[in-house]
Amino acid sequence: MIGITLSPEQIGQAPPEVRRWLEQQIVGVLNASRGRPAMQPPERHLIGCDLATARGILSLINDILPVMNVFFELAREPAVATAQGLRALRLDDMARHARLQGPEQVMACLRAVDEALQRVSGAPDALLTALDGAGHCLVADTTARSILALWQEIVAARDLAPRPAADAAPYAGGMAGQQAYDSGMPAGAPPGAMDGHAAA
Repeated sequence: MIGITLSPEQIGQAPPEVRRWLEQQIVGVLNASRGRPAMQPPERHLIGCDLATARGILSLINDILPVMNVFFELAREPAVATAQGLRALRLDDMARHARLQGPEQVMACLRAVDEALQRVSGAPDALLTALDGAGHCLVADTTARSILALWQEIVAARDLAPRPAADAAPYAGGMAGQQAYDSGMPAGAPPGAMDGHAAA
């Protein structure tokens, strides 16, 4: 077995995927030594929302851009997944992806998402997410899949598929009926040739 020692600077410069993998390994080792699971389920039951509920939540938050960004962050691939059907997302990653200043703003947005869920479901104690106290946001796998399906539905409805190059540059050939400007210079004339032409 080969051991590798990494400095904090090397870990900090590693790609996000590598840092997440290292975090999982460290958390697994620490929890194994404590004799308990790597992540405990939340004390309060989380709602696994379907696509219709996700649409309803979005309809209530779509004019609050930071909250909407955090809502769609819940569909990202998790840092950790549990056997209980929960996904764990890092709050600092969510803050970076949503362009927020830190986990506190993410948590404020998550509270707004939960409030929207409560209005849609009519259940005042319904929760879409929970925090594990270790910098993770927990969300049901069913919810994450529904939010991802909603995102894909929105993209498909906006016709954002890649287009041929000719469609992407409609003015490449000039406007219809437009005549080319004749400078009187031969094609490929070098810079500065115009000065001599003007003097002549």
